[in-house]
Amino acid sequence: MPSDQRIQSNTTHPVLGPGVALYDNRGRTRLRLVLWIVLIPLGLFGIWLGRGDLVSGSTLSGLAQALAGVIVATYAAQAAVGDVKRLMQPVRIVIARDGFALVPGKSAVSWDEVETISDPRNPDGYPRTLRVQLVDPAGFGRRHTLPPTERLWLRLNRGDLDLGAGTAMPVSNAERLMRRQLAEFHRLRSGRAAGATVRNSRNNR
Repeated sequence: MPSDQRIQSNTTHPVLGPGVALYDNRGRTRLRLVLWIVLIPLGLFGIWLGRGDLVSGSTLSGLAQALAGVIVATYAAQAAVGDVKRLMQPVRIVIARDGFALVPGKSAVSWDEVETISDPRNPDGYPRTLRVQLVDPAGFGRRHTLPPTERLWLRLNRGDLDLGAGTAMPVSNAERLMRRQLAEFHRLRSGRAAGATVRNSRNNR
C-alpha cells in the first residue's frame, strides 16, 4: 500500500450521523480498472468472431460466441465505470452511528436491518470480504428498490450483502469496527427502551 494512502477519517453522514469514513484501496482499484479495460476489446473480439461464424453458417457456435462477447464487454464496461467513480471519490464505506453506506451511489443501510456481520466462508476473525447478514433480505430489496440484477445477486449470496474487500483498512479491522458499531447501536436502543418502560410505569401509578 502506498505510504500516502489514507485509511480512515472522522465524518458525519447526512442520514446516519457521526461515524468513520474508510478509504478505498486506490492501488487495487487502479489494477482492477486496467483489467476491465483489457476485457472490453476481448469481449468485442468475441462478438466479431461470433458474427463471422454466423455468416459462415455455424449458427450455434456463432450465437454462443457472440453472446459470451456481449456479456464480457457489457460487464467489463459497467465495472470500469464503477471503478472510475471510485477513483473520483476516495471514500469506500462510511460506518456511522445509525448504519453504514457504500460510496458512491448506494443508499444508507440502518443497523436495524442488520442481523450479524461475518464472512461464513472463512474462520471467524479472518474474513476475506465484508459480508453482512440481513434481518429481512426480501424486504431489504423492496425498501431499497434494488434493480433485478442486484436482487438476483442478493439471492445468490443467500441473503447476505457482500461489500467486498476494497478498503485501504484490512478487512478484519473493518469488520471489527462494523461489529462494534452494531453492538453499540443495539446497546443504546435497549437503554432507550428500558428508560421508556420505566417512565411509563411511573406515569401509570
